[in-house]
Formats: sequence, structure tokens, C-alpha cells
Amino acid sequence: MSLRHTNAQIAAMFKPVRCNRCRSGIYDIGTVEVTARYADCSMWKTPCCGAVVDDRGETGWTTRRDYEVIDKQHIDPDDPTPWGMRVDQYGLIWRG
Repeated sequence: MSLRHTNAQIAAMFKPVRCNRCRSGIYDIGTVEVTARYADCSMWKTPCCGAVVDDRGETGWTTRRDYEVIDKQHIDPDDPTPWGMRVDQYGLIWRG
């Protein structure tokens, strides 16, 4: 799986997230295969780094989040720049 995704690929995802384990993987949480369901969370393996993660950070059971949701509102599908690789006015990479 490629670590760089185009804006069009991310805009087409149901719920795109960035992995907080490897910090470079982006995947669609709507297409992951859930490996376990419990009363307080669901668990799955990330397609980017293979780490076992859960959604307890989103439900409020823990403050540690295994992923962060990417806001699709601010993504322009026609922008050819790979997501997360925009450069700001100082020449630094801006991870939007």
C-alpha cells in the first residue's frame, strides 16, 4: 500500500484516517476488517503498519487515539499535490 495518497483518493474514502502508530499511513476506516468487538470498542489491524488498534479514543474510554480523522471538507480532489505534502511560506511541510 502506498503511503502517499492523492487528494482524490482521500476524498473518495468513507472515513479517511491517519494512523497514529506509524504516522504516515492513511486508510479508510469504513473498509477495515474488524477482528474483535467488545462492549467498549472494536479492534482491527491497520493496513499500513499492521498494528492492532481500537476505537476507544473516539468513544471516550481512553485519551490515547490510535488514529486521527481527516476532515474531508478541506480536501480539494483536483489538487495534484499529495495530501500532507503541502509546503508553507517558510518552506516547511504542512500536514493539513
